[in-house]
Amino acid sequence: MTTDLLLASSACVYITRLLFFFRGQWRSGRAYPLEAVDLPSVSVIVPARNEQENIESCITSLLACDYPSHLIEIIVVDDRSTDATGRIIDVIAAKHPTIRALHRSEADAIDNLRGKPGALQFGIDHSTGQILLVTDADCRVHPLWIRTMVAPFEDAQTDMACSFTTVRRGNSFALLQDIEWLYTSGMAMAANANGQPLGCFGNNIAVRARAFSDVGGYHAISFSVTEDLALMQTMHRRGSTIAFICEPTCRIETEPCVGLGEYLRQKQRWVQGGLGLGWRGYSFAATSALYWFGLVTSIASASPLWLTLFLALRIIGDGSLILASAVRLRRFYLLWAIAPSLLLLLLLELILPVLAFQKRVVWKGQTFGK
Repeated sequence: MTTDLLLASSACVYITRLLFFFRGQWRSGRAYPLEAVDLPSVSVIVPARNEQENIESCITSLLACDYPSHLIEIIVVDDRSTDATGRIIDVIAAKHPTIRALHRSEADAIDNLRGKPGALQFGIDHSTGQILLVTDADCRVHPLWIRTMVAPFEDAQTDMACSFTTVRRGNSFALLQDIEWLYTSGMAMAANANGQPLGCFGNNIAVRARAFSDVGGYHAISFSVTEDLALMQTMHRRGSTIAFICEPTCRIETEPCVGLGEYLRQKQRWVQGGLGLGWRGYSFAATSALYWFGLVTSIASASPLWLTLFLALRIIGDGSLILASAVRLRRFYLLWAIAPSLLLLLLLELILPVLAFQKRVVWKGQTFGK
């Protein structure tokens, strides 16, 4: 009886977590009109470090965006690249007046301005737009991306907008990553709608320039390997409205991690950044730990009914969260892979506590932490 009570308690906690995210998803279905009367000027900031293979495709997709040319500038920041990235963006900028090529030196990478936050601040310092949009050099955007991302700023209380990141189609490993990004983005959107922001992805965000300046930019925000989350938390503490959009026109597509090593380094960076969430992060981790307690206990006690319930909570419960996002983004080809991917991701969760204790983060050839 005691074991059953513990299992029931664990299941109830996880069901409560699912209800929290379902409530947030239901509340986050707002669509924003794209035809604003007065379109704001925008600056798109693209930090690029050793991205010679991707940067041209990224810029090409940005140049194809449907937005008045006199209201847009695309600032590409060569962040101390050791490959041909700087030369490529100089050549493109010479052909397109919309493009501004900037080059950041080692002297600029100090204190809070190490790594990507520094590259973003460097670009923003040279920007003129009312709305700042950020994407990464290995991403491609939809032609209506800019219009969709600036639409929420019609509301004067909105200071930040976030949207979904998807993974370019490829092999089964890319498919797994695509579903994982949908999973995490969907939970982030739902949590934000519930007034408890858990995160966003820095390759698909927008922020009002005035609000960014008011908080002191990345000069004043404590350094984090997940600078997007740090910015989101700062805006939340400021009392700003944060929009999280789930529309096909504003999702961006990124390149998949090409191997297990790169994938694990990405997860470590996310875990280390997530530690900055405080009680929100610990609460999320606690619900995951209780789920694992229930799953393992049901196996150890040879209880097929409890085991079936816990597997159903993950496959049907969490699977429904992913399904909702996939349908809204019209990524129907992913639907068949949701259940098997969730089982694989369940096993990958076992390494997350290990990654939390590894403070030294290596990313883009740079080392952060101890």
